[in-house]
Amino acid sequence: MEFKNIGDLVNKINTSLGEFCNEFGRKRKELAGLGKVPKRGILFTYDTTKKNDWSINEGGGTELQYHIAFDTDELEIRYGLGFNTQYVPFANQMSTVDYMQPFMNGFLNHEKRIRQLLPDYDFVYGNIEQLKQPKDDQYTLFGKTVSAEEKTDGYFIEDSVYEGIIEDLKKQFEPYQIIFTEKKNFKKVAMNIQNSINILTQKGQIILQGPPGTGKTYTAKDIAEQILFSKVTEDKKQQKTFLESTEQFKLIQFHPAYSYEDFVRGIVAESKGTQIDYVTKDKVLAKFAKEAYKNWKASTEPKEKVARETWVQETLEDFKDFLSEEIEDKEEKLMITGKVYINRITENSIRYNSDAWGVDGGVPVSDIVKMYLAYTTTRRQIKDNPELTKTAKSLSTYWLEILKLFKKYIADNNLKPIETTAEIAEKKYVLIIDEINRANLPAVLGELIYALEYRGEKVESMYPIDDDSTLIIPPNLYIIGTMNTSDRSVGHIDYAIRRRFAFIDVLPKVLAGDNFELELFKQVSALFIQNFDEYVQDNTVELKLSEHLSEEFRPEDVWLGHSYFIKGEGNFSLRKKYEIVPILKEYVKDGILKQSAEPIINTL
Repeated sequence: MEFKNIGDLVNKINTSLGEFCNEFGRKRKELAGLGKVPKRGILFTYDTTKKNDWSINEGGGTELQYHIAFDTDELEIRYGLGFNTQYVPFANQMSTVDYMQPFMNGFLNHEKRIRQLLPDYDFVYGNIEQLKQPKDDQYTLFGKTVSAEEKTDGYFIEDSVYEGIIEDLKKQFEPYQIIFTEKKNFKKVAMNIQNSINILTQKGQIILQGPPGTGKTYTAKDIAEQILFSKVTEDKKQQKTFLESTEQFKLIQFHPAYSYEDFVRGIVAESKGTQIDYVTKDKVLAKFAKEAYKNWKASTEPKEKVARETWVQETLEDFKDFLSEEIEDKEEKLMITGKVYINRITENSIRYNSDAWGVDGGVPVSDIVKMYLAYTTTRRQIKDNPELTKTAKSLSTYWLEILKLFKKYIADNNLKPIETTAEIAEKKYVLIIDEINRANLPAVLGELIYALEYRGEKVESMYPIDDDSTLIIPPNLYIIGTMNTSDRSVGHIDYAIRRRFAFIDVLPKVLAGDNFELELFKQVSALFIQNFDEYVQDNTVELKLSEHLSEEFRPEDVWLGHSYFIKGEGNFSLRKKYEIVPILKEYVKDGILKQSAEPIINTL
């Protein structure tokens, strides 16, 4: 077969493909969700005015591409499935990588199947690493290369070689559909995540609920990553690294023995040599909420005030270190009045005592900051300051002496407040509570049930720290809980808590890819629902109870999830024998599945 140039080659290929061009166009219209009818009789398009040495399928600028190129220097024709991050027309909302990554993930998730369908294909441009870690300005082509001969008035390839190209382009169609379908699934997942984020942003806290094995924790992490980094990483190991690298993310798991004192604030015994001190400390939520509140407050206040307060806080930490060294180095007591001396420094306060007292007192560092910023220098000013605690007002003599020491430290070291014009941007913080319903929620949350609804407002904790018992959950702290709906042994969630959380169902689904045991999933699903095929096509349909499921249960609460059916590196038969079958038999024992299910379970 002879051809003059790439444009002539494209025209000949379109003609030889015949009706396949129309079949391809119709299917691509369906996969891409296009409204317009594609041009008939055309697979590849070529613009003669641009004089490119390549051509792609009609409309393939922002998609997986049917690609063909002719290198006149090397006399090689290269064709296959292309992934383009060099340039994407109309890419004004997403980067080229964002456009192409769902298609790349589709290839990676189905690589084994695609290589079986195209056994003599390999990477012609680029390599598989470009699909795993894509960057801008790359082109990756999975395909083949054939040689051409140069003639006086054009080029030549054997008819059998040309016929092989035509057959290969038709064979590519199934892998093309597999990759495109996976991209659609990726988009659907992304839309579901965005919907959950919209609800979370509005409500402040959500609970992802569903039966075991539906990936509730994975989904929670996807939502967290999207909120914090504006993306969702397919590689879960990489995602774990991202989330662990930021102080704006926490994950904890509740259990039946979990208490308010474990989660919010409680009294802890600390050993001080031969002495045991009982001190109140913030726990996971209170600590995390304080960090989030600090940022939220800073982002809403004038930058000059924020800069000054930050400087005072940082300088006060240095002052505390200085006092600690003074206490250790000097044999005499660090006196602040004739009889009262500073005796120790804690994380939250500067402690003082007298030989005549049995118990020491303390100045919270937060109050020292407030006093300094308010230029509080007299007892009257302390008593008139509404932000200071009752203790501050009753013990103003000692507090003023410590404030004087702090000011002297600043003067002696010639320290000056830092001037800044930088705005403080609001950050988002995400706390995931896995298995949230396994604890007694009303007891664990306590007064925070109120704080969840009234963000940014103070609530009183049962445990004060340095005479301050207030807690605040700021608007920039988002809470995601996960709940296993099949576990009847866990605590009941009362209406007060239900009203403050939005509940989102996470249900079983069919996963694309060679590592998913679809047939076994169908068999097991038939124990819970009748309309499996209908649900796969449209997951909004009402689930019809299987004859094997007890009428007391909803399939949405107990249907075994898809993650049980993912093949890992080990022997899947072991998972079936020791994970899937036992939980199904337990369902029969607990009356979730009827006795009629047992013979089916035994044959799995």
